[in-house]
Amino acid sequence: MGEQVRVPADDAGSNEFFRFAHTYNGYELHGGLETLTAMVQSVRDQWHRTGELGEDVDLLRACLFYEARAHRHGGHGEFDQEPLVGPLVARIRSISGGHVPVKGTVA
Repeated sequence: MGEQVRVPADDAGSNEFFRFAHTYNGYELHGGLETLTAMVQSVRDQWHRTGELGEDVDLLRACLFYEARAHRHGGHGEFDQEPLVGPLVARIRSISGGHVPVKGTVA
């Protein structure tokens, strides 16, 4: 098993959420921006329709990575205040038991 990282607590704040999002390289693991964008949109659509995020930890981590990249390139305010960020982190923590492996080349 590779290096494990702790999923941040709900009150960890923007910096810790942002660092955690980058322990998963969604671009590398899902074939680039176009594929990643389509995946994220399907999760967003489901969340808006049902309030549910699903059970696939890798997909949820890909979404969190995407949210972090989008925030870095145009977000306003704090990362942890983005509407989907807190629910994603909470769901990842719930499904994973609190720790996940680092995946992809993380800079």
